[in-house]
Amino acid sequence: MTSLELLQRRRLAFSIVLGVMAGLVMFATAQQTVLADSGISAFLRMVPLGAESKGAVIPSFDVTGRRTSLITAAVIRRIDDERLWAEKLSVQMFNIDPKNDVRIDLKTAFYQMAEGGILRSSERSRVSRADFEVEGDSLIFDTVKNQGRMTGNIRMVIFDSGFLSGEGKSPAEPKPAK
Repeated sequence: MTSLELLQRRRLAFSIVLGVMAGLVMFATAQQTVLADSGISAFLRMVPLGAESKGAVIPSFDVTGRRTSLITAAVIRRIDDERLWAEKLSVQMFNIDPKNDVRIDLKTAFYQMAEGGILRSSERSRVSRADFEVEGDSLIFDTVKNQGRMTGNIRMVIFDSGFLSGEGKSPAEPKPAK
């Protein structure tokens, strides 16, 4: 492989990663905030200090009644006035188009209710969608800004990148009739 081919492959990989990240940003800005604006933050404030809830399931809906997110956890515990701790936390964000639904899986996490809500995990975390999956050693997600950051030993798998490189057709394009 020549250095030019290697450079082109690196540019393609970089473009794919940027495209996926731009897609995540576009998806996040099209969604309501997961915890802050949906009333879930108010619900979580009602959890008594030191109380532990097992098998928690917290859905949220938009004004039309469409489900926008679903939060599940094996355990949610109120640490103090501003923090919650969760174990086996899963946050699912639903889009109008199901192929754009995003799921965040965290082994353990803290949710800081002050300033609108910050979700953090210092353990291996996963963000997945129908067309990709990304894992990292830690995750921070700002529910007000709909921005997140994943750090440490990041692994990303893009399930079908052929259409991005021009080698295949876009999944949205209809296949020609025979």
